[in-house]
Amino acid sequence: MTRWWIHIVLWLLLAVPAAWAAGNDGFEDVRKIDSQYFTIYYKPEVDLNDLLNQLNVSKADQMLSGQSVNFSSPEKQLASMLDVLFNRACDVLDMHLYSFKGNIKIFATQKELSAFYDNLYHSDLPCTGVSFYLYDFNSIYITAENFRREILGHEMGHAVMSNYFVVQPSVKIQEVLAGYVEYQLRKSK
Repeated sequence: MTRWWIHIVLWLLLAVPAAWAAGNDGFEDVRKIDSQYFTIYYKPEVDLNDLLNQLNVSKADQMLSGQSVNFSSPEKQLASMLDVLFNRACDVLDMHLYSFKGNIKIFATQKELSAFYDNLYHSDLPCTGVSFYLYDFNSIYITAENFRREILGHEMGHAVMSNYFVVQPSVKIQEVLAGYVEYQLRKSK
C-alpha cells in the first residue's frame, strides 16, 4: 500500500509542474478570443480591424474550406477567418485534424516578439523570423504588422504537421511542406 502512495506522490511531483510549465510561456496582459481551432491572444494595443484587413480571407478561401466568415463582430470575424485559413492549410497538406486546438499569440511589434523569443531561448530570433510555431506550447507567435494569410498559413502548416504525425518529420521536410502551404495561399490571392 505504501508503494502505491509513493508512486502517486512522485507522479504528482513530476507531472503537475511539467504540465504547468508546458502551458505557461509568459505571454501576459492580453485579450482573448476563442475559435473552433484556436484560442487567439493579442496585446491590448493591437487593432483588430488592422488584423482583419491584413488577413484578407477571400470568398474562394471560404468556398474551398467549406466554411464561411461570421461578420457579426470583429472578434467573431477574426475567429472564423482563422478557422477558414486553418482548414485551407489542412486541405493543402491533405492532413485533416478535427479535434485540434492551438493558440495564436499576437504581439504589437517585432521588437516585442524578438524579446519574447530571446527570453525563451536566450538567443536572437532568426533573421527571417517574423513568426514562429512552438510545438511545446502548441502556439503560433506572430506580430500584428506581419499578420498575413501566407505567413499564418505557413505556421499553421507547422502546427498541422506537428499534431498529425506521431514521429515528427525532419525540420527540412517540415519547412518544405509549410512553404508549400504558404505558396498555395499566395497563389490563390
